Amino acid sequence: DIMTSLAHCELADAELEMFFFLLTVAGNDTVRSAAPGGLLALAEHPEARLELMERQVAVDMAVEELLRWHPPVLSFRRTADRATVLAGQPIAAGDKVVVFHASANHDERVFADPHRLDLARSPNPHVSFGDGPHVCLGAHFARLQLRVLHEEALRVLPRTELAGPPRRLVSNFINGIKSLPLRVG
Repeated sequence: DIMTSLAHCELADAELEMFFFLLTVAGNDTVRSAAPGGLLALAEHPEARLELMERQVAVDMAVEELLRWHPPVLSFRRTADRATVLAGQPIAAGDKVVVFHASANHDERVFADPHRLDLARSPNPHVSFGDGPHVCLGAHFARLQLRVLHEEALRVLPRTELAGPPRRLVSNFINGIKSLPLRVG
């Protein structure tokens, strides 16, 4: 298994611990946060949910937009390993740089009408699972779980609407929902 293989690598204890943490988060927190966020978005946008119910939009395409709309992670911080310039801003080696996923996913330079939920949005280069060398290790599995969740929810819950305000997780890292009261029919 992967942890046994890693244990035999030449990783420092702290590196091994952080990698285990990463795998745990990649496989759990992303879906745990994205799932109710997608259900909330569909409850707040019944016309979009109807498009999905009537199969006007493929579920896997809708999942991408739901991830853009409600990214499971709010922000990620990285440390610059060398001096560079990003968008005209000089960054020194050792500087901390933060990506705010929700902000990046609503960038007018990247997304046409970014404040509109568009389940058929294409292309949809959201950064909800990061990008490049920092892409989430669990992204493909998370997408699969979310697709199956929404397919099954559409099959067994012909109607959903909010039955009260959602209770959000208080976090500057995870975009979580602690409680999502829905009326189903």
